[in-house]
Amino acid sequence: MLFKKFFSALYEVLDKIEETQGAAIEKVGTWAAEAIAADRFTILFGTGHSFLVTADAFPRIGSYPGWLPIHELSTSYIVSLLGNQGIRQMLYLENLEGFGRLVLENYRLDPKDLMIVISHSGVHAMGIDIALVAKEQGLKTVAITSVSQSKSSKPSHSSGKRLYEVCDVVIDTCVPAGDALVEVPGFAHKVASASTIAACAIMQALMAETAQKLANKGVTLPQISHDKTMLTASIAEHARRVAGLYK
Repeated sequence: MLFKKFFSALYEVLDKIEETQGAAIEKVGTWAAEAIAADRFTILFGTGHSFLVTADAFPRIGSYPGWLPIHELSTSYIVSLLGNQGIRQMLYLENLEGFGRLVLENYRLDPKDLMIVISHSGVHAMGIDIALVAKEQGLKTVAITSVSQSKSSKPSHSSGKRLYEVCDVVIDTCVPAGDALVEVPGFAHKVASASTIAACAIMQALMAETAQKLANKGVTLPQISHDKTMLTASIAEHARRVAGLYK
């Protein structure tokens, strides 16, 4: 019945996020609402499994325009493991310094935008590049990362810094170093990871917090939903916002 052990350990992580990260989530929600209300974007970036967190944010049921995941296929599509878009390429590219800068050259960023970078380890050069370029262009920056994992990992960026050391605000996933939570007799290492679940929970909490702050400003947006009229309106609003964004 080790599944119960996993749920127990996961609840501890989620409870710790709620207990310790509320102020950071509220602050980032304020920044995200300011960006979206100004007709700009809260931009989301992640590589590997962290990319799943950005896709879980937008577009999906309950989400709304103003969120912009960066879909860099070469560092996010790892489901096949081998061959085209395999994990070897991804692991190389996410640690290739300068690649993140190249990716952001496709976008016309604005200081009103907010950049959120998701990385469990917080040490990959690409994510750090993304955060640094955003800061250079006047954007506020946020890291969603495991501080415990990051402190125990060696950064691959030439600055020698980790993601939590370069961003303006850090939301700690509170996931322990190593990520996996459950010890299984006969297995050399723990199984059942929590980093993606924790980061997704944080992202959905930000969705709710940001929506409340937008509503307080009198800003309402069409949502992605099963209502076809509202879905069509949401797509149209997203299309309007991204016009002129790409170089």
